[in-house]
Amino acid sequence: MSQLLIPHLAPLMCGALVVLLLYGYPVAFSLGANGLLFGTLAIHLGLFGPELLQALPARIFGIMQIGRAHV
Repeated sequence: MSQLLIPHLAPLMCGALVVLLLYGYPVAFSLGANGLLFGTLAIHLGLFGPELLQALPARIFGIMQIGRAHV
């Protein structure tokens, strides 16, 4: 099953985004939920490790600190 799913992750991700937008979810929430959903799926398929998603809060906090320094 995973050998069939892995080559088609990008079209599935695009399709899921279109479906979320057609349901009326805001763009920001649709992009965030879609990225987290397919990121988690990629971890379970073994495409990359969970370290990439665990580093996400630190990256967001770092970006906010850079923006605050310029104000």
